[in-house]
Amino acid sequence: MLSHILLPQLFAFLLVFCRLGSAIMLLPGFGEAYVAPRARLMLALMFSLILSPIIHSLPAPPSSVVALLHILIAEVLIGLFIGALSRMLIATMHIAGTIIAYESSMSSALTQDIASFQGQDTSMGNLLTMTAVVLLFVTDLHHLMLRGLAESYTLFLPGQFPPLEDLAQHTSKTMSGIFQVAMQLAAPNIVIGLMLYLGAGIVARLMPNMQIFFIMVSPQLLISFSVLMITFSSIMLWFMDYFKNSLAAFLPP
Repeated sequence: MLSHILLPQLFAFLLVFCRLGSAIMLLPGFGEAYVAPRARLMLALMFSLILSPIIHSLPAPPSSVVALLHILIAEVLIGLFIGALSRMLIATMHIAGTIIAYESSMSSALTQDIASFQGQDTSMGNLLTMTAVVLLFVTDLHHLMLRGLAESYTLFLPGQFPPLEDLAQHTSKTMSGIFQVAMQLAAPNIVIGLMLYLGAGIVARLMPNMQIFFIMVSPQLLISFSVLMITFSSIMLWFMDYFKNSLAAFLPP
């Protein structure tokens, strides 16, 4: 008798954990390399324990191993899709920081990639990415990410394999969107950098013996930092709105 009661509950918990655990593994702020794996695991377990009793659209335990694997793989794919989309959105700041670094002659000033601890990144990319992650928690957008996971059960019904064509189309649309937004965020530095390089090229043609590009490094750094100081708050506010609107696709109207 007890086994008949516990089996559906354990299956529901496992099903919810497959989606939430795979998503939390990639979510910005939760899935970073500097977050302890035990902390991520405990968060996924507690969140699954809270959600599993209140989700009423969960299927019954299947009678075959093949059907069980089909359901579990579908849930893991949905979780990875949601987590990867959030990770791509936070990569907007990494791309914008890299563009700004190239325009300000700081592309060679590489530091350890703080987000992943693998490889190197520009100092500007690290600055913008870490600031964006901090602001996600300061503005309570991490609650919106967790709510999007909970509301995803109304968008992707559990037990059903997700439409891979729609997922691929939404992923490609998101990828093109983050590059467009990154270019818009770095637009002031791109314009200033273009004007500086154009002026340096004209002076170099007028005075070929002058080491103009060596001389222009200091003014270029000063002007680029001044432009970033003026536009930094606008860049962050714009990105927060973009991140929030992108997550709204997983929330009910």
